[in-house]
Amino acid sequence: MSWLLGILVFLLVVDALLLTLLVLIQQGKGGGLATDIQGVAQASQILGVRHAADFAEKATWTLFGALIALTLLIHAVHSGMRGANSARPRTAGVVENAPLPPASSPAPQPAPAQPQ
Repeated sequence: MSWLLGILVFLLVVDALLLTLLVLIQQGKGGGLATDIQGVAQASQILGVRHAADFAEKATWTLFGALIALTLLIHAVHSGMRGANSARPRTAGVVENAPLPPASSPAPQPAPAQPQ
């Protein structure tokens, strides 16, 4: 079962990297410096970049959906691997393995001096 978790985590990392690259190569939707440069706007209209933008947007939403689905699937697989012990608090083994200090009586406190 741990090999399945490893494969799912690998797919999640690949999906996240592809999603990051795809978002970085997309063109902005408006405003900014791109509108000030007329040559860029004319070249993108001539070369038909609009179809590429449609594909990039659809691919972005698809990869985002895959990222959410893989995250939920990894959680389900990991929860299934833990089994019935999931209600136990996580203590990193310190509480279970630490020896208890010896029980000793507290040191007697001196009586406060009474004013005369």
